[in-house]
Amino acid sequence: MDEQNEPLITLFGKVELATIEKKLKGTKLKQTEKNYLSRSIRPKLRAAQLAIGLNLLSRISNRKKENTILIENNLDFYGYPLIGIRKRPIKRFIEAIPILITKNPIDPFKLLEIAAKHGIKNQIGYLLETAFTIKPVPKLKPLLKYLEDSKEQRIQQLVEGDAEFLKKTSPSRIKRWNLLGRFFDEDFKALAEAYP
Repeated sequence: MDEQNEPLITLFGKVELATIEKKLKGTKLKQTEKNYLSRSIRPKLRAAQLAIGLNLLSRISNRKKENTILIENNLDFYGYPLIGIRKRPIKRFIEAIPILITKNPIDPFKLLEIAAKHGIKNQIGYLLETAFTIKPVPKLKPLLKYLEDSKEQRIQQLVEGDAEFLKKTSPSRIKRWNLLGRFFDEDFKALAEAYP
């Protein structure tokens, strides 16, 4: 394997990489190499494929602080200034979305495209429904209906937290979207009044 594949050595090790190389070249494998392939290499490849599908690398990267400043600036630009929030900024960002939906023109097709691309259809559906509790947006009603009808069945957390606690304490409306999180309609409505 060449230099650009060096990170593979971290995952597999030299013996496993040599086995992969032989298999790719069509060379006959010894029994021990076949064992490496079935017991070690394939399970690691399946796990790596799953990690890619779940977008784990970007989800655990340390770019949060950089992204936080960018998000704060954009929220301010679109009419939702966040002054001095340093505690739990992700929660504040989520609380801003329904208000932004009611205050700004939204392209429903673009929103659906983003939701599908990033696997966040339930989250967008919940936030759209929340926006409708603040102020109906007729142009987005068909999108909300579509998202309701095509909900993903897996349960996801809207923000990080103790899953067992969130299962017990998440409001029923958020649970209908197969999400967990402690976001309450009263809080969204109070924020909407604060940012008319």
